[in-house]
Amino acid sequence: MSYSQAEKLQILMLCDIYRALDIEDGLNPDVVEQAVSTDNYWALSWEYPSLSNQDDTPESVKLFVDTVDMFDLLDYTYKNLPDEHKQEVAEKVEFFSPESSFVFPGFDGNNEIEYLTIGSLLKTMDRFSGKDLTKNSHRPCVDIYRRMLEVFLPARRNFKHGEGIPKDDLINTLLAKTHPSNR
Repeated sequence: MSYSQAEKLQILMLCDIYRALDIEDGLNPDVVEQAVSTDNYWALSWEYPSLSNQDDTPESVKLFVDTVDMFDLLDYTYKNLPDEHKQEVAEKVEFFSPESSFVFPGFDGNNEIEYLTIGSLLKTMDRFSGKDLTKNSHRPCVDIYRRMLEVFLPARRNFKHGEGIPKDDLINTLLAKTHPSNR
């Protein structure tokens, strides 16, 4: 799906009218406006399934959502480890910190703006409540997240409530942060 410049202008003006009349019928003009003005039409399908046009979710959106989910599940896993396993994680993962290693660092505001736009839209849509989805990492992170997700996504299938993912997968996911040439 895509809209012409004239169609976008009409939609944006309708969003302004919607807000001015304070219409509350289930449509969020902020989501519609942001999705249309940034060409992130996937958000309309996510927010309003009846408007779905069967387009696939873009890979950049999948990467964003999987990355946020990964940091949440890594934190969950670590918090559920016995103390001796926590010690093993600290010993095997260079620069490990239980306070910061599981915090979603965000995306680079200069080079990964597409991902910050996705985060802003997800925030407007109230997805991942309480998370800072528009955090600027001040360094490129997409390649790091892809390496981590290569390890994490297969491990996520082994998630157990009350435990998380297997400890070795937690360690290997954290190790994947470091580029292989620097290990």
